[in-house]
Amino acid sequence: MRRRDVMKKLLSLFVVFSVVGGTGAVIPATATATTAAAVAAGRSAPGRTALADPAKLALYQYWSLPAGSAQPPGEWLKIALEVAAKRSLPDQARLAALSSVALADVSIPTVRTKFVHRHWRPETAIQQADTDGNPHTEKDTGWKARAGSAGSTPEYVSGHSSFSAAAATVLAGFFCADRISFTHVTDSAPIDPSTGKPMSRTFEGFSEAAADAGRSRVVGGSHFQFSNQAGLAMGRNLAAEILAKKLLYTTGATHHGECPL
Repeated sequence: MRRRDVMKKLLSLFVVFSVVGGTGAVIPATATATTAAAVAAGRSAPGRTALADPAKLALYQYWSLPAGSAQPPGEWLKIALEVAAKRSLPDQARLAALSSVALADVSIPTVRTKFVHRHWRPETAIQQADTDGNPHTEKDTGWKARAGSAGSTPEYVSGHSSFSAAAATVLAGFFCADRISFTHVTDSAPIDPSTGKPMSRTFEGFSEAAADAGRSRVVGGSHFQFSNQAGLAMGRNLAAEILAKKLLYTTGATHHGECPL
C-alpha cells in the first residue's frame, strides 16, 4: 500500500470521546483504525500475517505472560521484590502490600472499561473492516496478529498497560525515584539464541519497563496504540491515589509528598 493511500485512510478516521475513570479517552467510533493497527503491527501483503520481525516477536513473547504464568500482576510483584531484595523485611512487606493493592484495584476499571466499550481487537477489525461503516477501509480476512490470536477479551483498554503502569508508579513512589535500573527475566521470556537461556531485559527505570510492556501489546497486534496509552494513564492515576491514601506512615516522611511520582 502506498504511503499516500495510508495517509488518506488515516485521515478518514474520526473519534468520539467517552469518560473513563474521570479522564477523557479517545476511541475510534466505529473502530476504523484498521489501517493504523495494520501499520503498527507491521502489516504485509493482503492475506498474510504481520511481517516477520524476530525482535518484535521476542518483545511480545517476553511480556505475553499467558495463563499458567505469573501474568502481569504476578510478574510485577516479582520485579518489586527483586528490586527491594536488599531492603529490610518490613520494607519488602510494605512494598508488596502497596503493589498488591494497586494491582488488585486497577483490575476493576480495566475490566469494566473493556466491557463497557466492547471494542474489537486489531485482528478482528482488519478481517471485518467491511462491516465498520467506513468506505475507506478494506477487509483482509487472512491477516493474523503476531500474537497468534485476536485476544479473548474486548480490546479497550490494554490490561498489560494498566497493570504495568500501576506497579511502576508504586515502585517509583516507594523508592522516591523512577530511574532505578534492573534486569529481569519474565515467565514467558523466549530463549535467547546467543545464550540458550530465557531472554533477560535491562531497564533504566520502572516507567521504561511499563512502557515496554505496553508497547509489546501493540507490536503483537493485540491492542491499538490509543488503548496502550489509555491503559498506562489509568494505571498511573490509580497508583497515585494508592500512594496518597494507603499504608501511610503515622509519623515522619511517607512514600507520598516528599517522593516525586
